[in-house]
Amino acid sequence: MHILLAKWSSVVAWVVTILNICSAIQFFGLLKSITIRLISIEAGKLNLRYGIMSEAIINISNVESIEISTNLIEFNTDTRKLSPFGELESYNVIIRLNKENTIIGLYRLKKKFKTVVLHVDNKDEFKNQIETLLQQHTRTSFN
Repeated sequence: MHILLAKWSSVVAWVVTILNICSAIQFFGLLKSITIRLISIEAGKLNLRYGIMSEAIINISNVESIEISTNLIEFNTDTRKLSPFGELESYNVIIRLNKENTIIGLYRLKKKFKTVVLHVDNKDEFKNQIETLLQQHTRTSFN
């Protein structure tokens, strides 16, 4: 592409080439961030992260239910995907909350939600850990 553009204008060819290199670096940075910034459960909080693209911190006490499902659901102001890629990426876990929470996206854009869908590799283990924490929280709340 650089050679074709250089026949027309060498300045445009170099600008496009530099932009392509910068885009490739950003893409590899995003991929690396996805492998480093993982979903975690720490100190009674569920940290949902999709690399540097989006994140949400949910108190375990705010989780109403968690289910494993790939059924189509309607996305609206109360239901959001953790992934910023929308329909391009599937999901296998649905987390419903008691109270509204916030997903913080790229450029610190905030979106409110009460239901979040995401893809988790070990979905059964993830669901079991959340349900165990919910049971422990319920027992300590009433004791």
